[in-house]
Formats: sequence, structure tokens, C-alpha cells
Amino acid sequence: MTNNQFDIPTAVLLLGLLYLILPIMTWIVLNGQRSKPVTLWCGGGLCIGVGFLMIGQRPSIPAWMSFPLANVLLFLGYWGRIQSLRLELDLALWRKSWVFVSVIVFLLIFEGIRVGLQDTHIRLGFVSFYHIVMASTVAYYALRIGRERHAPNAYLIVLVHVLLTSIMVLRVIELIISSDHSEAMVTSMVDVKAGVIGILSAVVSSYGYIGLMLDQAISNAAKLKTDKLLILNKNQQVIAHLDRQRSLGAMSASIGHELNQPLTAIMTNAQLAKLGIERGHLQIEQVPDILKKIIFNSRRAHLILEKVRAFIKPTIVEKRPVNLNVLVRETAELIKQDVMLHNIQLELIKQDSSLSVLGDATQLSQVLVNLYRNAMDALQNQSKGKITVSIQSIKNWAVITVEDNGSGITDVVLAQIGEPFFTTKPEGLGLGLSISKAIIEQHGGQLIMGNTPQGGASFDIRLPINPSNS
Repeated sequence: MTNNQFDIPTAVLLLGLLYLILPIMTWIVLNGQRSKPVTLWCGGGLCIGVGFLMIGQRPSIPAWMSFPLANVLLFLGYWGRIQSLRLELDLALWRKSWVFVSVIVFLLIFEGIRVGLQDTHIRLGFVSFYHIVMASTVAYYALRIGRERHAPNAYLIVLVHVLLTSIMVLRVIELIISSDHSEAMVTSMVDVKAGVIGILSAVVSSYGYIGLMLDQAISNAAKLKTDKLLILNKNQQVIAHLDRQRSLGAMSASIGHELNQPLTAIMTNAQLAKLGIERGHLQIEQVPDILKKIIFNSRRAHLILEKVRAFIKPTIVEKRPVNLNVLVRETAELIKQDVMLHNIQLELIKQDSSLSVLGDATQLSQVLVNLYRNAMDALQNQSKGKITVSIQSIKNWAVITVEDNGSGITDVVLAQIGEPFFTTKPEGLGLGLSISKAIIEQHGGQLIMGNTPQGGASFDIRLPINPSNS
């Protein structure tokens, strides 16, 4: 057996296993966003995976399984993914009767060529043609989604299916040019390059689809929460909803970075498989280890994505004059009961009653409430806990300072505090301060964290003074 003969079934086997594993991982990652389109996409992937596994087992399994049944499964897999994308575009599903008839016609033509004509040349040409049609259709609908939703992830699906279409077009051209109709000649066309493109397609299209569904979930949640916020008063309930809203805002900004490591590891393992196939060094017993690493990093990506479910995108800041003394007093009222319950003293040191900034009062209230709660958490073990809130103007800045008399922030924590996902709380998401920081920066200000000379924690909210105060 030559290296090329070994490489071809190995590549097809690896491709089949990937198409089995990645739809399962997609289904797990999209827990909570599962819908008919997701079911069709993942189900289509499973059909494609089983089809490729059957093809990779030729001639170890009966011909009726590795030829007609395998290709029907590939046909149905494409159909499922096309239907998934059509539903995302709010288009009607193709009628089941049409699908049934198309499968019967496909099967009759395929078997007529394979069994009747027994012409491998024509058979591969027919198979390549239906791959071109199906992959082009997937790319077409993904392109429409990308344009309508301005969704970059949809273009990843377009890219890999355009590559697949190009490979199939090259095969058809080679078939037309070649005069050799032997099985060996046809088999040689199923080269390593096609296998590598297929492997990258399986990984990249799954990643693109997950990103597409997550974008849609975020968009739907944003619309839903926006509608709800229109009828809510500016009270603690609004602040709680905005906290969830800003949480996903912070995650969305960093999700690309957070997912980079596991996705890079997945791509690296796929590339190692590619090199092994190209050089004839990849042994069949090495495949499970490669897939194990891909599964492990897919789970890592899943854990990250779990953190962003059920949140919505940030809203545009409404800049209006906000009196800081009123802001501090009203937010202090929101946590008054909690402060009394924990036997903590809250002292408000006021200054110029007319000092104001331009901003969104609700979002600024959210930041203050978050800082109050952090201070309360830091004072849980203090017998005489105290939170001091002061307001002052420094040049062109209005500064609200929130201090506590707790144990302060260590240098190690201070170096990471405010970063998304970093937390010292067992049940925390590590988003509160990163969200607060983002809100203040959107207002043109700064959130400065440190310690007081007495050892407690100190947080300064610095905002540009409203020009009307000047």
C-alpha cells in the first residue's frame, strides 16, 4: 500500500470523525439557543460525518453502504444545513416531498452510473457536480445572512464552502481533460489537499455557525431587554437589568481574545494532521489522540461561551446633565437596607450642590451601586465597617470617591482587578468592575482603583465637569 493510498482513507476518516464530533460540540455550546435551525445544522453535520466514515471504510464494508448510502447521507447533510440557513433568513423550508423526490432521483442517477454504466469517470463527475451545487447553495445563503445581519461569522461559512466548490470544479476540469477512466486514476483525484480543505471546513464552519448563533442570541436579547426598559422606571430594577446588559457588553468585547487559545489549539491539531497526511507519517492510531485534543479545546470554548449566555449588548449612552449630589443620595437610598442589615456605616460627604456632569444617570447609578456592594463585601468580617462617599472638583474633573475601612486590595489583585472574568468571589463572574470601568470610559472618564493611607480600598470615579458649571 502506497503512502498516497494510506493518506486518502486516513484523511476521509479524520474528516468523518470531525463532522461527527463538531456538531455534537456545537449542540452543547448552543445550549439555551437550541432551535429548529440549530437542530438542522447539527443533524446535517452528523449525516455528513457518517457518510464520510462510510466512504473511508471502502472496501471494508458492503458497497451499498460505502457508495449509494454514503452519498445519500452527504446529500441529506447538505440539505439540512441549507434548510438551517434558510430558516435564519425567515424563508420557508423546502417541502419534504421535494426532498424525498430529489433523494430518489439522485439515488437512481448515482446507481444507474455506478451499476448500470459502471463508469467511474462519469460517477465522480456526477458526485463532484452535486457537491458544487450544494456547497455553492450553502455559501449563497450564508452570504445573504452576512449581508443582512452584518455578521462576520457568516463569511467564515461562505469562505470554506467557496474553497470546497473550487476544489470540486478543479476535479471536474481534470475529469474532462483526462482520458484515463480507471479507478486508480479517479481515486488519485481524492488527494490530500481536498482532505485538508475538508478538515478546515469542518472546524471553521462550526466556529462560524456558533458565532452566528451567539450574535443572533445577543441581538434578540438586546431587542427584548430594550422593549422592557421602555416601560420600567429608573429604579433598582432598571439597574439590575442594565448590569446584565453591560455584562455581555464586556464579554462580547473580549470573547474573541478568550476564545483565541482553544480555537488556535484546534487549528494547530488540524494542521498537524494535515502535515502528517501530506508526509505519510500520520498513523491511524494517532487519530484518536488528535481528536481528544480537539474535543478538550472545544470544551474550553464551551465553558467560555457559557458565561455569556442570557446577557445583552450595551446601549448607547444618553448624555444629559446629572447632579452628582442627587446621584449619590439616590443610590445610597437603594442600598440603605443592605447597609443597615450588615451593620455598616455609610457616610456621605457633599460639596457644591450644583456640581454636575453630562451622562446617563441610570448607568452612573449602576456603577455607584456596584462600588457600594463591593465595599460591603470587603467589610463582611469587619466589626465596625464604614463606607465613605465624597464629591469634589479637581480642575476640569468631577470626582466621586468611594472608600471603605476594610483590608484593602493586594498588589496581585490590584494588577488584575477590572479585567473581564477576574474575580476574588467564589460565585462571581468577574464582570462588575470591568462593566463599571467600561461605562465610565464611555462617559469620557476614568475609574481609578487603589488603597487609602489607612489601608482600605478606594475607588475614584473621574468624569468631565458639565461645561454649564464653569
